[in-house]
Amino acid sequence: MIIVVGIVCLGLLPGAAGAVWFGLSPGSFERRAAGPWRRYRWRRLISRQWQSMCRDARLAERQMIIRRTLQGERQPVEVWRCPRLQQVRASAHAVELIIRARPGQTVAELEAGVERIASILDAVAFRSWPVSGSVITAELIMTDLLTTPVIASMPEAVLVDGVRLGRAQSGRDWWLPITGRHTLCVGCSGSGKGSILWGICAGLSPAVHADTVRLWGVDLKAGVELAMGRTLFSAFAKTPDDALRLLAVLAGILQQRGEVMAGSVRQHLPRPGDPLHVLVIDELAALTAYAPSEIRRDADRLLSLILTQGRALGVVVVAFVQDPRKEIVAMRGLFTQTIALRLRSREETVMVLGEGMAQRAPAHRISPAGPGTGWLVEDTGQVDRVRADYWPDPLIRHVAHHYRARAVVDVSPASVPADDLTGDLTDTPAESATGRSGRRSRVSRRAGAA
Repeated sequence: MIIVVGIVCLGLLPGAAGAVWFGLSPGSFERRAAGPWRRYRWRRLISRQWQSMCRDARLAERQMIIRRTLQGERQPVEVWRCPRLQQVRASAHAVELIIRARPGQTVAELEAGVERIASILDAVAFRSWPVSGSVITAELIMTDLLTTPVIASMPEAVLVDGVRLGRAQSGRDWWLPITGRHTLCVGCSGSGKGSILWGICAGLSPAVHADTVRLWGVDLKAGVELAMGRTLFSAFAKTPDDALRLLAVLAGILQQRGEVMAGSVRQHLPRPGDPLHVLVIDELAALTAYAPSEIRRDADRLLSLILTQGRALGVVVVAFVQDPRKEIVAMRGLFTQTIALRLRSREETVMVLGEGMAQRAPAHRISPAGPGTGWLVEDTGQVDRVRADYWPDPLIRHVAHHYRARAVVDVSPASVPADDLTGDLTDTPAESATGRSGRRSRVSRRAGAA
């Protein structure tokens, strides 16, 4: 009896020690015990069950071959030909598989099977990308790190090339490129577009205060959203007429900057006084689909000009919209990177992200309980599931007060002649690329700016 009790105690001792360790230092327990064991278990499971998983995922092919028995007789035998699992790498929350297609199998067929493998392993999410003509990398997210919202923090660094918006599904920071990119964010009501918007504007705010970046805001929903951080914007429009004048001024800057750069440099480099201009449009459809026809016509022309010419000239667009239909966002193909937040249907996911993306980036399956969660499609075609940090109103107001824009651009009717809205922009009196003005300067210093 004593021996039995002793054996039971010895069996319980490791579990009790682990529980005490976890209670005293959960971080250390995760790094030194739970994490390594979990990674080992994932690698071992996948390596040992690979052929079975390939059959269940319809990646294997059944084939009949002839083998000789010990007696020398020829006998038909059924074998399974599977893709080759070249490598399994496990991190704290994900598993990465490098898979080579079997002879006669395409990369597209491999990628189609990754979703089934993810289902077999009960992965939270997955993504895959080709490495060569016969090899893909598949990333399976085994632990969902995006369920818990994170409150944004006060930005400090002067950033121009990109901003940190939140977290990617692998646990890495989510950095969104800004310079040289036009960004379209699509999501239904309540999907968390405000977290993306303020993540970008507030993330750029130290550069705004240094006049290395200038924000131009268009909010035709009575200015309710952007007015929260009004002092971050050098120019602001909340009516269709104001928006049209703002676009005309920005198009004039674009044209003058192009004349200065022609034959000198091919890519604009932002610096104080010669900034990166970022046009932020909250609800693009209010300008391009729901405004009066004359406004829509001129806005489409000016916005298309900015989208087609602005990237190299240091003028980029960040636009937000709820309805992704082509008749609502006719120029959506001109945006170079797309963020799909929660969408209403599979059809909307295809509209926003393109054919074949409903499986790779199922934005229509995002839970309403996770605002700010979405799928990012970069101009390289790579996809990633991300979640933006949440920006509460007091923090937005604090950032806007602390990092207010130094320059204010006048887009009033007196400053923008009516001809600028419909005619040639060659003589538009907008600020030039070098900080000098045309016929007269529209740029002034905001009172109190240091």
